[in-house]
Amino acid sequence: MLTNRQKLILKAIIEAYVNDGIPVGSKALTDKPYLGFSSATLRYDMAKLEELGFLEKTHTSSGRIPSNLGYRYYVENLVTRDDNVKEVFPIIDRIFMEFENNKEIAVKEAINLLSELTNYTSMVLGPNEMLARIKKIDFIPLYNQDAVVLIVTDKGHVQSETVKIPEHISYMDFKKIISSLNDLLENQFVKDAKRILKNAFMEENLMEYMDYQERIIDTVVNAFRQLSEENVYLTGMGNMLVQPEFNDINQIRDLMYMLDRKELLRLVGRTNKLSIKIGKEADYMPTDTCTIISVPYAVTDEDQGTIAIIGPTRMDYSKVIPLMEYIAKNIAKLYKK
Repeated sequence: MLTNRQKLILKAIIEAYVNDGIPVGSKALTDKPYLGFSSATLRYDMAKLEELGFLEKTHTSSGRIPSNLGYRYYVENLVTRDDNVKEVFPIIDRIFMEFENNKEIAVKEAINLLSELTNYTSMVLGPNEMLARIKKIDFIPLYNQDAVVLIVTDKGHVQSETVKIPEHISYMDFKKIISSLNDLLENQFVKDAKRILKNAFMEENLMEYMDYQERIIDTVVNAFRQLSEENVYLTGMGNMLVQPEFNDINQIRDLMYMLDRKELLRLVGRTNKLSIKIGKEADYMPTDTCTIISVPYAVTDEDQGTIAIIGPTRMDYSKVIPLMEYIAKNIAKLYKK
């Protein structure tokens, strides 16, 4: 569709505009050594790129800026990884070495660093806890007929819920209930727990405690569902407000509302590969001036989490993408340990 010369020109315009935010004219391009073309040739190809929808002309300048179509073509065909990003890799390595025994802190610190290095809003969507396998169910007795039921998953998460032991159920009977839950659900997915229990309730020897067991597992499954929905960490929201592109107050208010409500799963989604959504390519995106980049990280063979960045379409893709990929790779390593 585009000639090699037009590709070079489009790449140069986008990277110049990303760098300084100033509309690019043909004169600025003549200074680039790899664009050894005449001003007339550059103007002709810039006009052609505009005609094809890859560039837009501003009202305040004779220069041109990339359109969202231009950015889409760039990220799919022209972007290269910035090797200079490797200079900060040792900083990322130190974070994961320092907090290797605390996954949650390590991930949060890495996402904080990502936001600082890019000046964009960064986030992590944790793995779907409903896809975790139950490793162990146990309990700790308290006072006044209370007990804390503990469920440990293969992802290292521990969910605790305080339950009331009915007066007609003895300590030994309660221990038997928890033991039977553990036997039934060990190594099963959290999402399957309730179905497995209901099937087991049909057996006569479990009927005596069926109602109480069901209430316990309802409590636990609901707790895991809530944990999964809230398993989001967001940082750098204020960075959105200092970007010059964000001058539509209503659109930015709507975006900040979504971020504040942490409705990020709807906005970002989950992906099994590098994903770049430009403008309203992202579902529920209230503005056409944002890009969402997301990169998955493996937790188990069955499940994964996602790290993501929200910033202006005029984003430094060549820097952001390798940073995110390196952090995602380190998070995956952390979960394998």
